[in-house]
Amino acid sequence: MAVNYIYLLPIIIFVWFPATFVVTYVMAVLREDVNPLFPYISDTGTFSPESCIFGQMLNMGAILMAIFVYIRHRQVREVCDTHVLGEVVKKRDRISTWFGYTAAFGVTIVGNFQETNILLVHMFGAFLAFGLGTVWECLQTWVSFQLCPPVGTRSTNMIRLTLSVICTVCFTISFIFAGLAILKFKGKDITKWSRDDGGYEFHVTSTVTEWIVVFCTMGFILSFSSELRTITFDEPSIRITDNKDLNNGENNIVASESTHSSRVDIPERY
Repeated sequence: MAVNYIYLLPIIIFVWFPATFVVTYVMAVLREDVNPLFPYISDTGTFSPESCIFGQMLNMGAILMAIFVYIRHRQVREVCDTHVLGEVVKKRDRISTWFGYTAAFGVTIVGNFQETNILLVHMFGAFLAFGLGTVWECLQTWVSFQLCPPVGTRSTNMIRLTLSVICTVCFTISFIFAGLAILKFKGKDITKWSRDDGGYEFHVTSTVTEWIVVFCTMGFILSFSSELRTITFDEPSIRITDNKDLNNGENNIVASESTHSSRVDIPERY
């Protein structure tokens, strides 16, 4: 059975992640687990029960992202083969694909390792998700320009270029100012950062740019929806070997081994 609704996947991802963050943000604010003004996204999923929802939905979202990255890779490969675009595009797309997979893996780390439990692991996951995700966007923007006009439009590619530049700048600002904020932090609870804790301006700058990165990334993924309308996926074929055939194969192997083992070389007599 052919699947013709691949174009819905970017839309689902675009809705899935913001819905996750809105739900956990509302829960965290109502439970007074975070300050309502510009918390980190991870802060909203640090404490139970919102952490349970945060982790589960991020895990599922990461799977959706990995599937999307794979479909995009297959699309690029098919277009390159059909229109003979060269190995350079295919090579950079393969590199981009692995960055995308790693970024999706980073999303699972962010969801499963809360910052209050293992901060270094959580930060590593955030770097994979945001940092390598931004690299994936930049590479895919370049690939998109190479595929045009067979696939996509110049206006869409310009939107992707703009979003990828914004993500790159905001990711850099977010990580730098996060480090500066932590160095100046003098409070007890980083999930409830206040002006009296030190480094508050750096903290707000970091959190705001983090939210910008997330929503620009979602917009970047959404931009592929129209291009995926022309893709049709067939169900994978499965080959099943009956037990009888397996037994026959094993018997043939045993018989062959027996024949070889019973063969004796007899020297000729002169």
